[in-house]
Amino acid sequence: MDHPVVRAKDRPLVGKGYARKVRELGYVPAVLYGRGMTTRPIVVDPKTVVAILNGPRRTNTVIYLEVESGEKKDSCLALIRDYSVHPVRRQLEHCDFMAVEADMQMNVKVPVRIEGKSEGEKLGAKLNVALRDIALKCKVTEVPESITIDVTPLRVGQTLMLSQITLPAGTKSLYPRDMAVVSVRMPRAEKTAAEEAAEAAAAEGAEAAVEGAEGAEAAAEGEAKPGAEAKPGAKGDAKADAKGKPDAKGKPEAKGKPEAKGKPEGSKK
Repeated sequence: MDHPVVRAKDRPLVGKGYARKVRELGYVPAVLYGRGMTTRPIVVDPKTVVAILNGPRRTNTVIYLEVESGEKKDSCLALIRDYSVHPVRRQLEHCDFMAVEADMQMNVKVPVRIEGKSEGEKLGAKLNVALRDIALKCKVTEVPESITIDVTPLRVGQTLMLSQITLPAGTKSLYPRDMAVVSVRMPRAEKTAAEEAAEAAAAEGAEAAVEGAEGAEAAAEGEAKPGAEAKPGAKGDAKADAKGKPDAKGKPEAKGKPEAKGKPEGSKK
């Protein structure tokens, strides 16, 4: 497998001031690190790195890095693990390279590429892509460019799970097998202006009914309170009248005659 070549030079000095001068000269400050080695400051050509980042494999591209140090040249396989760009000019400002070996296992994210048009989409359904990238574990030299998924046979309501996808040889998914990758669903019907107006009118009517019920309940409570206060007084008057008529207790025949209660003159005798 052919790897793109990136040529670099040792960077004897570090710091923001020196890095600014390096950029003014048309280079980009970078670092090289890896297992069993110390971090090495270097400078690279930004055009070469940008071309790799814009390629199909992006940061999953294994490069052949040549570092020049005086009359000596060192080389190794490496991956672009991180980079930064200027927030306004969008120019590459820094880059991190990690030295790797051909048989080294790595965790990488591979993009998902959708192929075909599903049966559900032909009927007006919508294809929902839940996973745009799939995390895989594989050798650095066997990282696939992408994972192609054919959605042609999918019907309305069907979902394609990760366990139903055939992964490239030598790769292993780091995600659960029951994760949904793509699904086909019918879109929700859009409401017309008349339906929205009817719903708004119904909501206003319901609010008015609730307010009217609350007002009636408050009015009923207001009327009940004065009447409740008047009852104790009535009971007190009745008790006072009863106490003031001792002769009524001594006449048992008055109990069997309800009409006697309605004769005030009977109590005077």
